[in-house]
Amino acid sequence: MAGKIKLLLVDDEEKNIKILLEILEYEEDYRIKTALSGKECLALLPEFKPDVVLLDIIMPDVDGYAICRQIRQDPDLHAIKVLMLSGRAMKDEIEKGMAAGADMYLSKPFSMSELLDALKVLRQEAAST
Repeated sequence: MAGKIKLLLVDDEEKNIKILLEILEYEEDYRIKTALSGKECLALLPEFKPDVVLLDIIMPDVDGYAICRQIRQDPDLHAIKVLMLSGRAMKDEIEKGMAAGADMYLSKPFSMSELLDALKVLRQEAAST
């Protein structure tokens, strides 16, 4: 995959978006857009067509599970890699995220290296599809 990887960061908590942006600010390989709600994410997906979505699960309007399922059902979007980020670390929540179509799941709090390693794997997977 040539050029910058397009990332869409989705979280209804602005502070979480800021943390993600701080982690990624020194990574020059990314073109980043953000969404503060599920509805905003769904509106951005068709126009931005990100390579990877970093997706919070618990949001007040449309939750991450529903967004992930919509990505997987849309023929124009189904190849997008989805990394779910959640404060819910219980096994059944992780399984629910994977069943919705997530490629990876990180529990909050996660380390900067965990996030960057996950993005590296997803970037390689996106490049090979």
